[in-house]
Amino acid sequence: MMKTTFGPQGILFPLPTTLVVTGSMQKANIVTIAWVSLLTSQPPTLGISVGQKGFSGEEIKKNREFTVNIATTDIMVESDFCGITSGKDLDKFEKTGLTKLPSNIVQAPIIKECPLNLECKLIESNIVGQTNHFIGEIVETHIDTDKLGDSENPASIIIDSFNPLIYISGAREYRTLGNKIGDAYKIGKKLL
Repeated sequence: MMKTTFGPQGILFPLPTTLVVTGSMQKANIVTIAWVSLLTSQPPTLGISVGQKGFSGEEIKKNREFTVNIATTDIMVESDFCGITSGKDLDKFEKTGLTKLPSNIVQAPIIKECPLNLECKLIESNIVGQTNHFIGEIVETHIDTDKLGDSENPASIIIDSFNPLIYISGAREYRTLGNKIGDAYKIGKKLL
């Protein structure tokens, strides 16, 4: 099969669409971020990338905490809106109708309509090119109880009930998650 080359491109997919919240219950901002990844499991950390020109990056630097909320297809319009507008002079919670809930540890609220919410404390930041890169330690995890197979086990997520909003970079499209086709850490054992 032939390959076509394009030089350096920001294309990697699929990516989860997340709503990152900064601020407090009194004044909070939402920004849509697809550039997010788990980095370590002990302690649990994640990384997000936020443009330097926007309001959200400055808020994260100032407050040193944020929440990451996994968007669903049900809030696709609201999620896209939060990524194409600035929260500097606009209350995105009011405009979108999304619901703020208080976090347990950080000041930034979580979003009720998102089935998975992660409270994060900023532990490192740097700039690469024109982008802020933030590493947050996950200090609390919220999961909608009705999305769990076992309410005592966060690993028992019923993923089909989440319906996460998936972003395809390069194409700039939103998609839904496909069907399960195998079990990670197990299916590859067929080759042993």
